[in-house]
Amino acid sequence: MGFIKTLSDSISSSVKDQYLETFKTDSLGQELLVKRARPVNNGGRNQGNSDIISAGSKIIVPEGAYAVMLDNGKIVDSVTEPGMYSWDSSSSGSIMSGGLKSFAGDVFDRFRFAGEVTKIQRIYYINGLEIMNQSCLDFLSCPYPDPFYGNLYFKFRITFSFRIVDPVAFFKCTGKETKVSDFMGSPALPKTPFLEVKDHMEEALNLCAVRDKVPFPKLISNKSRLKDAVNEVVSKLWREQRGMVIEEIALNDLTLDAASRARVEQFDNAKVFSDDPEALKALVILGFTDAMNKAAANPAGAVTGFAGLGMANAFAGASNVSVPDACPYCGSALPSQGFSGICPACNADLREN
Repeated sequence: MGFIKTLSDSISSSVKDQYLETFKTDSLGQELLVKRARPVNNGGRNQGNSDIISAGSKIIVPEGAYAVMLDNGKIVDSVTEPGMYSWDSSSSGSIMSGGLKSFAGDVFDRFRFAGEVTKIQRIYYINGLEIMNQSCLDFLSCPYPDPFYGNLYFKFRITFSFRIVDPVAFFKCTGKETKVSDFMGSPALPKTPFLEVKDHMEEALNLCAVRDKVPFPKLISNKSRLKDAVNEVVSKLWREQRGMVIEEIALNDLTLDAASRARVEQFDNAKVFSDDPEALKALVILGFTDAMNKAAANPAGAVTGFAGLGMANAFAGASNVSVPDACPYCGSALPSQGFSGICPACNADLREN
């Protein structure tokens, strides 16, 4: 009786698995990266074993998703465009689609293994949407070899989005149902893929500065170049090994250190005044006005202060040598010898009264 029952069970389970299934899913949203497809038939009830997919079954791939098909552990096909597809290369045929010979073979295999299923066939959906708001709480800091200002030092946080573009490569990397948090970690505890982006930010910023000649003031607005640079330095790890790319990236809370900020301001001021003589004249007038006000407030007396100012101007005009160590208008250091009376940084004429 045991022999007959085992054969009967093998035939019964094989027959149930001959029903053609339909596989579908809603959008995977912003939380799921990989989701196993479940067959649905007759009001949501699967007729047979969930690890058997009959030839001719339908797979519906929604917008913003991919699908990979596994037969006995091997990826046999993938879909990157939305639509309805048929499972035609299954190692388990269906008597409903003309696979009688394959059906008989399945019955015999299950009979030999006491009615157990000897094949595993699965479909997984892969998220094809842009996964947003991957943020880190830590500040990053690195030098920026600006093509105009020289080395600038600043700190910042990063926020980026990514997209899976190769579902086969990504599934080989994960191999199971996967959430975004399982793969990328959390803002407080980022995992390896996120850490790889952080570790390569200095290299990417160097490409922007040295190769692309992006000045620091335009770095924030040149997101496309920054994104391309980040993708370039992480491409082997991300695209080739994981089938992913950076979709967008932003530098947040960017702050220059004091020395870098002073250098940028000094350079910008000098550039403005060298390009605009009228602005330079206005600066000279404001500078002398300020000097006169300081002379009037001199503790030694207003007369002494104004006398000192006049003597300094007369000396500067007669000898073409600067009296102060620094330009009173832009703060730049002045040469101690051979000074012509013109500030080399902002072009202010220090010989004028």
